[in-house]
Amino acid sequence: MVEKIKGYIKIWQKRCYVNGLPDEAPEEISDKVPSYKRIVWAILSNDHTLESLGYTPKKSKAYTALKKIEIADRIANYKKT
Repeated sequence: MVEKIKGYIKIWQKRCYVNGLPDEAPEEISDKVPSYKRIVWAILSNDHTLESLGYTPKKSKAYTALKKIEIADRIANYKKT
């Protein structure tokens, strides 16, 4: 999680926040701009995948394998009918 947060800060500093992220953003646009307050809220809400900061969770290998089995079963059942 720490590496993702460091990456989040670096990305935004490269884009347009050369002087660093603001502590807070105006309430009207707080969900669209980066701030340390958003990072703190992600940590406090136990957002381990940091979805609230724009990251997408990775699917586990077990989930992918299960979905392949389900699709294979559907295809097999479809061919039987």
